[in-house]
Order: sequence, then structure tokens, then C-alpha cells
Amino acid sequence: MNIKLISLFLGLLVTFAGAQTDDQPAFAMSASAKYLSRFVAYGIDLAGDSPAWGGNVSIGHRTGFYADGYYTRPTKSVEDAQQIALDVGYEHDFSSRLSFYAEFAHYIYASDTVNIFSGFSNSVTLNASIDLEFFDLGLSYDRYLGTDGASYFSADISTFTEAGPVYLLPMIQVVFMSQTVEDKYLNKGKGKKQPPAEEIVTTEITGLANTLITLVAVYPIVDHLNFSLVPTLILNHQSELSVESSRFVWNAALRYSFDL
Repeated sequence: MNIKLISLFLGLLVTFAGAQTDDQPAFAMSASAKYLSRFVAYGIDLAGDSPAWGGNVSIGHRTGFYADGYYTRPTKSVEDAQQIALDVGYEHDFSSRLSFYAEFAHYIYASDTVNIFSGFSNSVTLNASIDLEFFDLGLSYDRYLGTDGASYFSADISTFTEAGPVYLLPMIQVVFMSQTVEDKYLNKGKGKKQPPAEEIVTTEITGLANTLITLVAVYPIVDHLNFSLVPTLILNHQSELSVESSRFVWNAALRYSFDL
């Protein structure tokens, strides 16, 4: 999910904005609080158009290993839509131009019938980032583990710039998906008579899911404390996943980072 890409960017800013030294701390930690205008992943709505708030705690070691914990609670939907995500991973820079991370994530929902991802408890992510001087290219593959499973592949182009005290990362991301989805989560299943509870009707969705045009803006308030604003325009390419051809969403967060 691009949440991870944005989190990694915010982590890099802490190093970039601070005094650069040859001594890398053993541990880097951060905590953040966030408000989301909509709770989405890959541009797909996860909570019936509800805004959400959440929090995140992260710890990373200089060897490249890290662990994260995320909590997201929609404000207008049922409590079942709350999500807890716990992940562990490893980052490695092969060179100044090529970096990579691998991650295992575990998800906790109060119910497995909330959205198209709530039936999955675990996922594996592989991501590579390539510095091409004028812009960066990111490639990511997410595999959700389960009986049927689900696969998401994304590619993004981004570039880093500064506007006075504000750090900016404009990014364009395309998301491809392959997943068998229960019809009750799709537009064609809404507003129609539903089959008996014991009968599960599914549709396989494959191909280009969404295009996301994102701007990450980070303002350092004081040492270690940053404010970020992330507006995103979502262009939907699967009408079964959304009645809207486009949607604008945003999130805002406060993040405190420190070294140990």
C-alpha cells in the first residue's frame, strides 16, 4: 500500500532535515496521529465512504530491520471496520540508486465481512525503488495470503523537491489487481436482492484498478516534529469497485521521530 511508501519518505526526511553525521543511531523510532478524509487502500474504499482517524508507532534498527503498528478507526461506519496492522520488514540499499524492502504484515479486524480485504489476515510485500536522477521509480508487489488470495502490483514515479521550509514529493501510481471478490462488496451487488447467506457469489477482477495522483507535503514544525498533508486524486478504472470515475481524498498527520 502507498501508506508504506509515504511512511518511508517521512522517515527519510527526518534524516535529511537533521544534522547529517557519520554516526548512525542504533534505533530510530516514531509515533504519529492521523486523520483521513476516507479510509482507502490502493484507491479502494474500506469503510463505506467514512472518514477515519488513526495512529502509528514504528521502530527501525540501523541494520535495516523494522517493525510498525497501525490502528485505523472509521468515524461513521460500524466498529467492525476498525483495522489493526502489524508488520515486520527489512530494508536494504544495494547502491545509492537502488533500494529494496521486504515485509510481512498481519491484519486484525473485528469481522471478516467488512470489505474486500477483511478476509485476509496476512500479506507479503516486495518493493524496489530506483533513483533515475530526475525522478524515482518504485515497483511493489503485495500478495494477500489465504485460500483464494489476492495480488496487487503497483508502479509509481515520484520526485523530491523543496518549497521554502516545505518538503514535497509529487507521485503518480498505477495499481493492478487480481482478486476474486464477493459480489456483496461490488456495485452490481448493491441495491439488489441478496442471495441466501449460505450462498456466496463471487467475481474475479483482474487488470488496472486505479491511478493515484498524490502530493506528499511535509512541514517541520520543530526538531523531530513534522506535519504532513497528503492530497490524492483517485482515478477508478474498475466500475465494479466504485460508482465514481474519480475521487479526491486527503489525510493529515503529526509525526514525532527520535533516535535511540
